[in-house]
Amino acid sequence: MNSPAQPSRQMLWLNGCFLPLEKAAVSPLDRGFLYGDGLFETMRAENGRILFLKEHTERLQSSMRELRIKADPFPPLDVTIGKLLHLNSLSQGIATVKIIVTRGDCSGPGLPMNISGPQRPTRCITAQKYSPPSPFTYEKGWKLHVFGEGYAPPLAMHKSLNYLYHLTARQSALDAGADEALLLDPYGNVTETSAGSLLLRTEDTWWTPANPHQLPGITLHRAIRFMENLGRKVEYKTAGIEKLTEAKTIWILNSLMLVMPVYALGNCPVEDLAANDASHLRNALIHLE
Repeated sequence: MNSPAQPSRQMLWLNGCFLPLEKAAVSPLDRGFLYGDGLFETMRAENGRILFLKEHTERLQSSMRELRIKADPFPPLDVTIGKLLHLNSLSQGIATVKIIVTRGDCSGPGLPMNISGPQRPTRCITAQKYSPPSPFTYEKGWKLHVFGEGYAPPLAMHKSLNYLYHLTARQSALDAGADEALLLDPYGNVTETSAGSLLLRTEDTWWTPANPHQLPGITLHRAIRFMENLGRKVEYKTAGIEKLTEAKTIWILNSLMLVMPVYALGNCPVEDLAANDASHLRNALIHLE
């Protein structure tokens, strides 16, 4: 009798080497582990092609400079990620790719730099299969829950590994029977969701919240550029919850699911999901480069 086929091992890239997941190791003194002192970027790969790689790389490098994380440069990311996808049998279909950089194992107050020796910053890339929401879910949309416990952190403009606030917000939404959490700043103004940007339509005007307590949304900026090329101007507005309840259409955007319509904000239904327009935009984003 033939023995059953063994599942292939998940491979990752860690500090210059391709390794099986079970052989990868990071120091327990790594500041990413101790304090969430690091950054990450999550990207979508379509048949081996990484969407918006340049923008994700630039955002990561910008945050590294601002937070004083000076790591060795990555090798060419398109080649490295392409090989990683191949090693994980993910060259076809949809995959999620994550880049992680931490400050590494170094001591000192504040944000110390350490770019030499065995304690230099940690660099890691992972790739896994991604199953996007079903066509039914995109058609039905998501329900948004207003997270009122605390407010968006001061470093929300960086994709920080210190992500517990966002995870707590998402769990609050799930506990309330919703799909995603709406985040507010200290003044009660809307910032984003726990895992995405917002794009809204009030009457005939498309707009997005303008707020310093939010991540610069790569998918959002691509979507705005696409819509403006079609003659639909998108405005940036400071907005409280009441402005969102007046919106006819609310979309959530991120790099994995791309565009998700919202059917309700708490107990307030959203008038028009514009699901067909959202589907068209998703397809356009996949093929834009």
